[in-house]
Amino acid sequence: MQNFKPKKIIFIGTKNPLLKFFSKENETEVVSSVSFLPMISARFIPDLVVFDDISEADILAVRKIDKLRKVPVLISCESFKDQNNFSSITSFMNVIVCNDCVSLSDVFFEHIMLLMNRKKKLLSAKTSSIVKYTILYINKNLSKKITRENLAEHSSVSPDYLSRIFKKEMGVGLWEYLNIIRLNSAHNLLTYTGLQIKDVAKECGFSDCAYFINVYRKFFSMAPGEVRK
Repeated sequence: MQNFKPKKIIFIGTKNPLLKFFSKENETEVVSSVSFLPMISARFIPDLVVFDDISEADILAVRKIDKLRKVPVLISCESFKDQNNFSSITSFMNVIVCNDCVSLSDVFFEHIMLLMNRKKKLLSAKTSSIVKYTILYINKNLSKKITRENLAEHSSVSPDYLSRIFKKEMGVGLWEYLNIIRLNSAHNLLTYTGLQIKDVAKECGFSDCAYFINVYRKFFSMAPGEVRK
């Protein structure tokens, strides 16, 4: 991972798991509401604003402040499967949506740091919306068979084009993003439910239980059965 100079980040809300992760190497401010932004921005100009929920009104409040008009906004949630308001934010520039489990990965952290250091640029709002709706589709269909082809067909683009813009927007490959979500969902089911391993695999979109056990072991450095010991 590259070495970066500390950047300034404002977190809206106090429960975002990224706060502890990002504050290790950056200067952070935490506020409970966007209503505090005008006061904070008078002395603290952020390189990133982080939300834990999708709200058109909140993003609009950020953009109404001249100093924050072009600052990247990250919306990081545990899951987007129950979100039905993606369309309300797709017209905004420099807005990223990302599942918490991916946001906490080293590869995404490096991507965000490059954005804050202006060594990378986000896609146009129109192109970015394709990535956002792909993430929404993945969240809502996690237990189903998902292929590059049906993800691309869902957005009326080619598989190669979707893979290319997804990686540029997120810093994480499309398939890597999907697998991180699936494996973390599996880990939560193993931790908090009594489902059998084969049923956990199926619920998280792994049709082959042996394959699931293998990739789970590689990702978490333990077998699925060890979680409950």
